[in-house]
Amino acid sequence: MLNNIKLVIFDIDGTLLDSVCFNTYNMNCTLEMMGYTYRVDEACIRANLGATAEDFYKVVLDEVCYLDWEAIRTQNRVNVRQAMQGYGKAFPGVESTFKALYEKGYKLVLYSNCSRLYLESALEVLHITPYIDYTECVKDNGLEKPELLKKIVSLYEGMDTVVVGDRIHDLEAAAWNGLPYVAALYGFGKDEIKDATYQIQAIDELIELLEGPKYTKSIEEYISLLDKEKQDA
Repeated sequence: MLNNIKLVIFDIDGTLLDSVCFNTYNMNCTLEMMGYTYRVDEACIRANLGATAEDFYKVVLDEVCYLDWEAIRTQNRVNVRQAMQGYGKAFPGVESTFKALYEKGYKLVLYSNCSRLYLESALEVLHITPYIDYTECVKDNGLEKPELLKKIVSLYEGMDTVVVGDRIHDLEAAAWNGLPYVAALYGFGKDEIKDATYQIQAIDELIELLEGPKYTKSIEEYISLLDKEKQDA
């Protein structure tokens, strides 16, 4: 059960940030600038977002480009903020969901395989900075996702915690730490997480999952229901 959760840890790509178009555009601009004829496509980018940098570039680039993947990554980072502002976007409901959870007293944390520059550029698009308590990337301290998750949980000792993500990496990291996991099925890895115990089809469904169903009838319906109960008594 998720009734006592106080700390919510979010992945970024595919969970908060709809970044397929942005990453495809940025990568192809870099490849063109560096003189390569190869171009990536959105389907390949979508299938591999959320992986570590080396694994990501190994799959999305052809053999010739991959020999120079670190230089390609460096150039991608040079252009990341401008490309993010033009093509990055939040999934519907991200900002309002963070605001609602923050106002309900939840601690909201971001963790990711991305670089610090990428994370900061994403925050400019997501508009959720006022609601976030802490952020950390795997490259900040050389930790893999399971170890990074362990570190973050230790910073909030005693708080019941849930992890929200869209890829198998997040499910495995949560399981390694004995934490519940919410599968963001609207994201990029829906097939690999479709058997998760907790699932959401949109980010705003997270509020009800954590808070439980609320009484949503209008005042008029509520008064009518009370009158009927009195008559039946």
